[in-house]
Amino acid sequence: MERPPFCRDPHIDEQEARGLLSLARLLSLAPREALWRAGDRPDLLVRVERGLLRARVVLEDGREYIKEFYWEGDEFLDFHHQLSGQPARYSVEALEPCRLLVFPLASLRGHRLWPAWYQHLVSVQLRIKEEKELLLLTGTPQARYQHFLSHFPDLDARLPDHQVAAYLGITPISLSRIRKRLTRGSPACLASGPD
Repeated sequence: MERPPFCRDPHIDEQEARGLLSLARLLSLAPREALWRAGDRPDLLVRVERGLLRARVVLEDGREYIKEFYWEGDEFLDFHHQLSGQPARYSVEALEPCRLLVFPLASLRGHRLWPAWYQHLVSVQLRIKEEKELLLLTGTPQARYQHFLSHFPDLDARLPDHQVAAYLGITPISLSRIRKRLTRGSPACLASGPD
C-alpha cells in the first residue's frame, strides 16, 4: 500500500503511516456495482488502488450527468454529506473492476494525522472544482473536451463516448462532431463552434 500524499512528509514515521493505513478495509467492486447511492450517508474516505469509478446524478427524466471520475491513486469522500449531514446527492459506481481502500471517517477523525490529510483532500477538491466550474462557465464544448484530453489523456480511451459527454455537459452527438472537427484538424474547424 502506498502512503497517502501527506504521509510522504519525512517527519511522519513509517510506523505511524502504517497505523493509519491499517484503519482501512479492502473492498472490491465489479463493474456497475455501487459504492454508494444517492440518498445514502457515506461516512467514509475512499482511495482507489485499481479501477475506475464515476460519481453520477440521474435526473427524473433519465438524463445523466457525471460529476467526477475516480481512478488509480485518487482519494475522495462526499464533502457535501460531511459538511451538511444531508444524504448523498449522487451515486458512485464502478465502471471497471475496482480495488478500493475504504476508511471509516469515525476512525480517522480521532487520528492525529487526520487534520493534515483532510486539508490535503479539501485543497485538491477545491482546485479541481474551481477549474471545472470556470471551464463550464466560460469554455465552449470543444474547449472543455480539449481540456479533458490534455488533463486526462488516458481516461478518454477507458470511457464510452456517452460518459465523456455526460461529464462535459454535452450530448454524445456534440462530442462526435467535436471529435470529427479535431480529427480533420484544419484551423477553421478548430475554431469555437456551436457544439
